[in-house]
Amino acid sequence: MKRKDKGFTLIELLVVIAIIAVLMGILMPALRRVREQAKRTSCSNNVRQQCMALLMYAQQNDGKMPLTTFGGGQWLWDMSYFATDAVVDNGGERKLFRCLSNQTNTDEDAYWRYSEARNFFASGLDSPEPTGTQERQQHYRVTSYCYLMETHSGRGRIFADGEPGSRVPDPLRKFVKTTIQAGSHGRMEFVLDTVINYPDGWIVSDRLADWAQGTNHMRGDKPDGGNIAFLDGHAAWRHFEAMYERYSIQGVVFWW
Repeated sequence: MKRKDKGFTLIELLVVIAIIAVLMGILMPALRRVREQAKRTSCSNNVRQQCMALLMYAQQNDGKMPLTTFGGGQWLWDMSYFATDAVVDNGGERKLFRCLSNQTNTDEDAYWRYSEARNFFASGLDSPEPTGTQERQQHYRVTSYCYLMETHSGRGRIFADGEPGSRVPDPLRKFVKTTIQAGSHGRMEFVLDTVINYPDGWIVSDRLADWAQGTNHMRGDKPDGGNIAFLDGHAAWRHFEAMYERYSIQGVVFWW
């Protein structure tokens, strides 16, 4: 007498589904960590390549850096068209200025051509970028990274190690004008992941302008840390616990 084949019972199906759910709960955090590690590695490459391109520019120009702007663009993530030209002309690409972990700064023209677009985000930009040297020194982009490069008008002082809020100027840390500056290039931070805080949290936004900028690498509701490229061309990851408040402008505090 032949035995009739039976399908899965409802209880068996529920057990299988429960096992799959448990496995997914174990694997998903690990997959997220792997994905974030890949983005962190990509960021490390981005800051190092930008740093190397700027150093190559300096070698061709008596050690001088392409200082950011004559006019606006005082935030550390602002970079003049002239300065981004220096990166691209020395082997860089537009994608280097975008951190994949930063969910606020996108690769749209509203950020890439911010100084032109800031008054009409909704309509976008149809005209080509200005080509004159002076115009390209005045216009600036909003990137995902911060540049410890001096401006023509001056940025002010960098804070020394200390408790949050102490903000004592550090006589050894300076914004970079030239590669001839005194000090060990292997210890001079130059291009770094954005890590900021504002009274509202780890992001700053302007709702009227439909604009926001946030910390690149987050772990939950706090920064995880950031990649830092140094003036000798090497890059390293720094955990947030090892960072200090280093600079402040209009209530926004920058950490590295």
